[in-house]
Amino acid sequence: MSLRIEHRIGIAASPEVVWGVIADLERWGEWNGLHPEARGRISIGGRLEVAEVLEGEPGRLHQVSIPDWTPEIQLVWINKRGFLSRSTRYFELEDLSGDACLLANGEIFDGLRGEGWARPRRGLFHAAFEAINEAIKARAEALA
Repeated sequence: MSLRIEHRIGIAASPEVVWGVIADLERWGEWNGLHPEARGRISIGGRLEVAEVLEGEPGRLHQVSIPDWTPEIQLVWINKRGFLSRSTRYFELEDLSGDACLLANGEIFDGLRGEGWARPRRGLFHAAFEAINEAIKARAEALA
């Protein structure tokens, strides 16, 4: 059992520019309301410490692992949220023309408790992903 929540957006900037925004963990607090803090190193097998602030929920600090990443294409992390609950968080970039790309930003909640916990919060996560995408778009297009 799983639940996918995702938002996609077109950006008038190259995947390289958008990736530069995503990969700059120290500046996430400037554009990422859901994860205002992230520390660590992006690498396969790497670990990040990521704060999660979802409206109406207590803030949480997660230790996540990175099973896959490809510069200018994707960043994926796994979050073991608790007993019978985990999630796969991702940013994926698709090059459209060299100076434009599509950004998919989402999370897949797995496990009996994971899906059950996320389902009533679906709207909150979707709104957070949309806000993140809009902020990345504004920042990347200003840099392009």
